[in-house]
Amino acid sequence: MSVGRIAVVALALILGATCVWAEPIYVNLDKAKLRSGPGTSYKVLWEARKYAPLEYLAKYKDWYVARDYQGDVGWIQEQSIGKGVAAIVIKKKAEIKKGPEKGQPTLFTVEERYLFKVVEQKKEWVKVQGADGDGGWVLKELLWMSR
Repeated sequence: MSVGRIAVVALALILGATCVWAEPIYVNLDKAKLRSGPGTSYKVLWEARKYAPLEYLAKYKDWYVARDYQGDVGWIQEQSIGKGVAAIVIKKKAEIKKGPEKGQPTLFTVEERYLFKVVEQKKEWVKVQGADGDGGWVLKELLWMSR
């Protein structure tokens, strides 16, 4: 665990952040800042794009501590998140199919780090929709999803 990540988690514990069973979360704005602490005066660690999936860790007031698919941890303001599942492609390419079966025609192909909102799940298949409205079905093993 990096020093920065340890500091973020330690700050969450010091401030008494609560960790309750919560819905998965994702970035719901075109861009959102993830910071080193729960406030706009804290350093911006990185910016995330719309539908970036996050793992909910804890909450303090209107700030969430979240982890991304690479394991980076930061604070994000409540107004920047949506509740539900989103996904990021973690393989070099992913075929988006018309239906939840390998034999279905490919609608389009996306590259690694492409972001989607998750609409539905059926066994090993996930129905996704991109920010542009295009969507279809993709194998779950090609994605990292909100938790």
